[in-house]
Amino acid sequence: MIDSTPVVAVQVNQDNSLFVTTGVDYDKSGTLVGSEVTAQYTLVPGDDLTGQPTEVVKIANALWTSAVIEAYKAAHPEPVIAPPAPDLSEPVVAAITPAE
Repeated sequence: MIDSTPVVAVQVNQDNSLFVTTGVDYDKSGTLVGSEVTAQYTLVPGDDLTGQPTEVVKIANALWTSAVIEAYKAAHPEPVIAPPAPDLSEPVVAAITPAE
């Protein structure tokens, strides 16, 4: 009989972000017969941990102190998003009212 066991691997990166790999190991009577990665993603200090595997939450809570979160934010400021460029494919018509 082949049974599956969920597995989680967490790599702590230099900037204290977490690279998470989840997967499933398949075994037959104690002998590993296969493995499958189900997801890979990165969490950064301060990210919401809702729904994360218990192992990930424990590591993040131990590592991500308020000082670590602030240092990460200082090193990775929010990008400034420019407003969209005007659509110049159609002429712009403006009504001008004469001044009295």
